[in-house]
Amino acid sequence: MEKPDVEHVSSDERLDKHPTVEAFPQAARAEGGVVLNVDSPGDSPLHLAADGHTVLLPQPTEDPSDPLNWPSWKKHAILLTIAWGAFCADFTSAAGSAPILVQAMEWHESIANINHTNSINVLMMALGGLVWVPMTSFLGRAPTLFWSNLLGLIFSILTAISPNFTFFFAMRALTGFFITSAQTISIAFIKDMFFFHERARKIGLWALLYIASPFWGPLVGNFVLGGTGSWENVFWVCVGVCGLDMILIFSFLDETWYNRDIPSSDQPPRGHTVLARLSRVIGIWELQHHRLYYETAYDSFKRYIQTLLKPPVFLILSAYLLFFAWAIGINITTAILFGTPREFGGYGYSFNGVGYLYFSPIVGIMFGEVFGHYFNDFVARRYVRKHNGVFEPEARLYTIYISSIFMIVGLVLLGQALFHHLSAAAVVMGWGLHSFGIMTASVAVTAYVLDSYPTAPAEVSGWSNFARAIGGFGVGYFQQPWGAKVGYDVSFGTQAAIVAAGVVIVAIVHRYGHILRLKAGPVR
Repeated sequence: MEKPDVEHVSSDERLDKHPTVEAFPQAARAEGGVVLNVDSPGDSPLHLAADGHTVLLPQPTEDPSDPLNWPSWKKHAILLTIAWGAFCADFTSAAGSAPILVQAMEWHESIANINHTNSINVLMMALGGLVWVPMTSFLGRAPTLFWSNLLGLIFSILTAISPNFTFFFAMRALTGFFITSAQTISIAFIKDMFFFHERARKIGLWALLYIASPFWGPLVGNFVLGGTGSWENVFWVCVGVCGLDMILIFSFLDETWYNRDIPSSDQPPRGHTVLARLSRVIGIWELQHHRLYYETAYDSFKRYIQTLLKPPVFLILSAYLLFFAWAIGINITTAILFGTPREFGGYGYSFNGVGYLYFSPIVGIMFGEVFGHYFNDFVARRYVRKHNGVFEPEARLYTIYISSIFMIVGLVLLGQALFHHLSAAAVVMGWGLHSFGIMTASVAVTAYVLDSYPTAPAEVSGWSNFARAIGGFGVGYFQQPWGAKVGYDVSFGTQAAIVAAGVVIVAIVHRYGHILRLKAGPVR
């Protein structure tokens, strides 16, 4: 039966202003996918990569201000900037788990109450994305990142000088709300600067910092406590991390949004001086060209909601929530259980000892990046070769089946190790396996939603972060008492079963994602 003539890019998205170069020309479109490879380059009207076969999507213009045409050093400097910004958010959030015991004694609060400051921080990070993502469409990418991170830095400083628990609680909440922007909008920068075939690798490099940040925070925090005994110093380190991000923003950031609906001759001029670049960073240039270049606030928020209502996005991010929530739970359990004295049922580790444990997930994430860096490209090339040069987003999901094995085995091993009070080696191995799975699954999920809805990069990134953060927020409240009540073997075994249920959701998307995307249509 002949397939209906349905395009990956809707008719509403056809460029009616006659741009100089059409971003997704008809020759690059296929039903539910894109043409990513051509066998006879001489017969193709498309711009191709240096290999003469890979189709460049979006098709680049001749405009030197087009971010696709920026020099490699500038693209990767901005990639480093947004990756460090994403690192800041979870570093400052997770660092709060290190001084829980010290703060509980100083403020005469229960460990549960102190831990609520970490939970509220995670919740506000989830809610912050609901604001920052739409702002990228009507205010601009760079100004959104600049102003939110500047305010996040200010609240980080106030956190470090908190005089009491109530003030500290409020500052942790505000820090989370503002500092999360880089997590939620980074993918928009990557989509703006890099071609379709480059994105999975760039997302992997970004995720290397992003996914590892919840573990670097407690690692450094415990070493600081071991050396100084001061919880304030932990948060001064967070200030330093956020301050470095602002230095990178001032040094390298630029506005990456390029409206391809407008002919190159009508593009607003972008100066090449430092002052001209900074005017784009703080938002002056965006305000001057807002009516021509950016969406209204109403349309921006509408697009954000519309993105979540797309069945492939909702389903795959529901699975991601089930995958990632337990990574936050492990952080909490490890900090408390290994820091608790032996006579009270813990491991009795010093602050430095607990800090060393966090190298395990970081190493697992590094191995995950090395594996994914090559495996994701291998899967994409193999799929394109077998489908006559056409690529569909569902090809990204194969990686998650491998990831799930590592996540499930890691959780089961962790639960058994904690329940039977096995040596730290068992905990290290289980934690490392789980982190490897989390890293590879995160890149696959992010690449899938971006490839499925390339016109809404900030929106899919924002909802990905929301799923990740809201799961961590919930787990923060029940992870420790749950394990203490039923046994860590049961609680972690249940978590492994929930991950397996998430894989079933992935399989459904893998099988029916093509049809769901065609029926739901693009994000308009």
